[in-house]
Order: sequence, then C-alpha cells, then structure tokens
Amino acid sequence: MHGHLSVEVSEVAFITLRGEVDINGVGELRQAIEPFRAPGQTVVMDLSEVSFADSTLLTVLAEVRNGLRDAGGSLLVRNPSEVTRKLLTIGQLDDLVQDEVDRQNDSQGQRTT
Repeated sequence: MHGHLSVEVSEVAFITLRGEVDINGVGELRQAIEPFRAPGQTVVMDLSEVSFADSTLLTVLAEVRNGLRDAGGSLLVRNPSEVTRKLLTIGQLDDLVQDEVDRQNDSQGQRTT
C-alpha cells in the first residue's frame, strides 16, 4: 500500500534578545530583524533573557508582525521573561506568545483547544 506524502518547508528564523530593550538599542534591534523580513518568513523571538524593556519593544514587535503578516509570514514570541510578559500583556501583544505555543504543539502533533 502506498501512502501520500506532503512535505512543507518553512523559513523560520530564531532571534534571541538579551539585556535591555529601549530607545538606545532600537536601531540595533531593527537591523538584526531586517534580513528576515521576507515573504513567507516566520520569525521567532526568544525574550527569556530580556531584563528590561519599554514601549520601544512593543513598537518594534507590532511593526514587524504587521510587515511579516502582510507578506504572508508571522512573528512569534518564545519564553518571555517576567518583564516582557507583563509588557506584552499591557501592550495587548500577548497573542504572539500563544501563537508560538500553538506552533510548537502543532509541530509535535498536539492541538490546543
């Protein structure tokens, strides 16, 4: 018996931020993300090592998410530190974390309800 095989190759970039994210580092942050803003690209940002973040991070995340979504891609957030988790909730961007959880569960054959 022969089965049907479907293969999908996705472009996923993992970016880890460390330290403080504020107006002083926004240029460096945007510069790091820019090469991955391509059609169909998925960007996963690990925020576990961010010790401080202000609205600058929210602004960049919203800009990147909107740009990637318009190009058929997505932005996901992984492992937000306590500081960034609170900030994402305040800025109403905590869905970026849930989208990453859903992606991980899907890749492991688990579905969330």
